[in-house]
Amino acid sequence: MPLTAIQEDYLEMILRLSGDQSGVRTTDLAARLGCRLPTVTRTVRRMVEAGYAAHQSRGLIRLTKRGRGAAENIAHRHDDTLDFLSRILGLSPEQADVCACQVEHGLSPLAAQRLHEFLEFVQSLDGRRRAVITRFARRASATADDFPFLPTGKTIGWRG
Repeated sequence: MPLTAIQEDYLEMILRLSGDQSGVRTTDLAARLGCRLPTVTRTVRRMVEAGYAAHQSRGLIRLTKRGRGAAENIAHRHDDTLDFLSRILGLSPEQADVCACQVEHGLSPLAAQRLHEFLEFVQSLDGRRRAVITRFARRASATADDFPFLPTGKTIGWRG
């Protein structure tokens, strides 16, 4: 069964919060995600049932090997998307983070791989050639005047 966008957010946040520690408390996860404890408990229970996490009542939430692998891939996809949106397209760090959180869930594995390879390609260019690509970020408009009828969508996520 594929992960939902919410479950992906949970896995990524557990990974980021746990760092070198052995796990994350439910209350810390709820606070960071902006959710109520029952919601976190219910979602974590589903992730445990799917084999992505381990959790005993009132204990730390830990990622399983399967969960850590998925979380690392999700975090990598988010970081690449964030890098592209900020460094190449010139979005502010705040705008880029909100958009990356939305976009990362819709990327296919192939699109995520190509995005990663593109960013590596840009990084491998000499300074002058890299500047040609990143110059767009300095020239890009700060407004969305060309798209006035598109809804703004989720303006702030759990990272906001």
